[in-house]
Amino acid sequence: MGQAESSTENYQAQQQQQKQLIPGLPDEIVIDCLVRVPHQFHSNMKLVSKSWRSLIMHPSFYQERRRSGKAEHMVFLIQPLPIPISIPTPSPLLTLKEKETPISPPQYGLSIYNATKQTWQRMMGPKHIPMFCQCLAIPNSGKLLLLGGWDPDTLEPVSDVYILDLIGGARWRRAASMSVARSFFACGLVGQSMVYVAGGHDNQKNALQSAEVYDVNADEWRLLPPMAEERDECQGLSWEGDSRFWVLSGYSTEDQGRFRSDAECYDPKTESWSRIEGVWPFPNVSPRGLTTTTTTVSNKSNHQYQLWGFLGDQQEDVKVLKSIQLPKGINGTSLCVTALGHDKEHQERIFVVSSSGGGDRGVLSSSSSSSCGECECECEGEGAYIVEREINGKGGSTTKWNHVHTPVAFAGFPYSASYLFI
Repeated sequence: MGQAESSTENYQAQQQQQKQLIPGLPDEIVIDCLVRVPHQFHSNMKLVSKSWRSLIMHPSFYQERRRSGKAEHMVFLIQPLPIPISIPTPSPLLTLKEKETPISPPQYGLSIYNATKQTWQRMMGPKHIPMFCQCLAIPNSGKLLLLGGWDPDTLEPVSDVYILDLIGGARWRRAASMSVARSFFACGLVGQSMVYVAGGHDNQKNALQSAEVYDVNADEWRLLPPMAEERDECQGLSWEGDSRFWVLSGYSTEDQGRFRSDAECYDPKTESWSRIEGVWPFPNVSPRGLTTTTTTVSNKSNHQYQLWGFLGDQQEDVKVLKSIQLPKGINGTSLCVTALGHDKEHQERIFVVSSSGGGDRGVLSSSSSSSCGECECECEGEGAYIVEREINGKGGSTTKWNHVHTPVAFAGFPYSASYLFI
């Protein structure tokens, strides 16, 4: 009898140890260690054991990373992949026709800049990441969406939607497709899970008025009333704490390249669009990539919504709230920007990537300074920056530009960018 009880106790002790994350250590200590592991290794951590997999896959693990200050600021960019350079040996026996090599369109990939660790990596995506697709972050659920763009083989607009789930490592899945194949359209997240898209163009390069909304949780699209105007190459805007979706500028089929000065705003409460005049007085400049939004919350009921426009020398006709000087490594008309949220109280942060260096430029804000920090010479202080704008108690602000070292493999100009705090 005693032997049977002893065997049962031993079995129960073994089962209890198997349930522990690391046998012999309290789970609290183990979790305190595991939350410190960088996100890029979470997929490997899931393979250690069933208990580790359950932990890494649970949202509470990432809530603990935030609470303990171990979460990471991650910028996602849709970039053209580097093209291998090969020098063929010429042969006098080849004809001119045989020597000609067909030019294929660039292939795009998903690049990730970890602003916390200051590291770059490239993530494997779906079979083909569509050219010019939009990437959009869903912070509340730790997801990244890729929407629309062009098929890299046919160069036709697509309605495809892919979701990268970053809770528990990184897992791709195909989501419900948009009802309309489109590219160069406006998109934005409203609330925690509603993704709005509008405008762009179809496979005949016709500008679109149509709009639709995607419920991330339900994986369902719903058509919206069309906008009043066709809007190709428009920019989608939304603000934290605001339930509306804004579509800035764009042009019609008949006026290609002539950007409108107005915007349209969709209010889900009235299920209707309204027009706002005089928002974008730059007829020759696309707002895509040059604009981003920030929300400053001074108290529970007071939200200050700001539109940042990285406009270079194009500011003479617009009422600028404040302006700052852009570093010489920033080209004011070939940019891709995304807001990084608030790093600490009263501080706004924006990630800025330029296609090339440029001279004197300007943007929204106040007094500024620029620092490159430790950077390898190969990027020569050009390319990417994080601008930090800190608001003081008197309503003034100071702005600092921090250069981001960008390896050659990640120097391709990104079409779209988004941000998650994981």
